[in-house]
Amino acid sequence: MNMSKLKIKIYTRSMNDALYKRSMFFMDLPYEKVRLLNTTADGYLYQMIRDEEADIIINIDEDAFVYDLEHLKSLLEHVVKNGYVNCGMPDGGMVDIRKFNPLVTNPFFNILNVREIRKKFSEEAIATYPLHQDTYMDQYPKHILKGTYQFINNEPYCRFFVWLSQEFKTLYLNAETHPDGESTILYNHKQEPFLIHTWYSRFFNTDRFHTNRINAVVKECGKLSHRLYKPSLKELFSSFMKLNYHETIKSIVKMKKKLIPKN
Repeated sequence: MNMSKLKIKIYTRSMNDALYKRSMFFMDLPYEKVRLLNTTADGYLYQMIRDEEADIIINIDEDAFVYDLEHLKSLLEHVVKNGYVNCGMPDGGMVDIRKFNPLVTNPFFNILNVREIRKKFSEEAIATYPLHQDTYMDQYPKHILKGTYQFINNEPYCRFFVWLSQEFKTLYLNAETHPDGESTILYNHKQEPFLIHTWYSRFFNTDRFHTNRINAVVKECGKLSHRLYKPSLKELFSSFMKLNYHETIKSIVKMKKKLIPKN
């Protein structure tokens, strides 16, 4: 497949302006970027597949930061040239934060061949697709799994990725826990690290611990990529105000709980 003739897009399900800005700062690739707002955890995947102006989609969360574009481009080329329709990290058996279905690739990062997926895509077929059968793991690279997992339907997108794993070729990527104890470092097909996913995007600028942790990862990715993200004074002020507002609300709630007599 000729890479130059492919229509490639970058999709992100987004709920936070500041995070999206940081994530896209590192995605310095010559592809159209599409930001999806107010979408469900599975609906946005179907929205991507229906985009007939795209052949290949890089799906990336706004709290995932790519620090080595060359390693990402190498993975993209490998996925396309070897007929994979999906790649990503197993949602179980890989890192401690996710102990669920290893057939599912957690959608914090995927490369999806939506042109091929559209040939078989059916929401009705996916909705009734058996969540698990013993034969599902016959072709699975079990040697990559490091921890516990269970075949459960814990997320709205599970059936879609299970269906994808059985109807097409999926490339499962290695990952490990970041030294901060929460984030995940993702590797490409050559075992080259290229991305850090921080998780807990909903707590950015609302919880001081996770905000500081995510900002530290952004700074780390800046150093590794030699492209430092520099927030504007407006961003810094907005973050300061939001954090203090949420901490004040939490303090008031705690105080009220202490003042209310127990029966």
